[in-house]
Amino acid sequence: MANVKEEVERAVSECLHDNGIALESCSYGVFSCSDFGAEGPGIYVFFDDKNVYYVGEAGDVTRRVLNEHCKARIGGSEGVVRFLMYFLDEICEKKGEWLDLDARGREELLRGILRERIGEMRVFVFTCGELNDPKGRKELEGCLIEELRPVLQ
Repeated sequence: MANVKEEVERAVSECLHDNGIALESCSYGVFSCSDFGAEGPGIYVFFDDKNVYYVGEAGDVTRRVLNEHCKARIGGSEGVVRFLMYFLDEICEKKGEWLDLDARGREELLRGILRERIGEMRVFVFTCGELNDPKGRKELEGCLIEELRPVLQ
């Protein structure tokens, strides 16, 4: 994708239009884990300059993105597990650090790597009153996954 952010914006606009929602009726923005500022029901897209990684939906995007994905809560969401699998090579490279740790220490090592990598990404988030309906969010999420083909889905 030439400009990933523009591609995400285009796909969001198209998918909202296809589902009868005007982009102007939504709040949207691009954030990082350190400056996240969206709330309410919505859709989110993790990306960087090269790839779209993950598309998700939530009735409460702050809880899902900030408190689960950005904090790398392993087992907190399907997305975090997918990030874990994607960065597994990097985790395996730290084998020397891993071997001397107990289970809690290993989890902290994993979470630290994930928090760092996820924290380097940007998150396009849009929220709308129309997205209170979980079925509507799932339809939009599906549309965006089809349009953007995220590497983790």
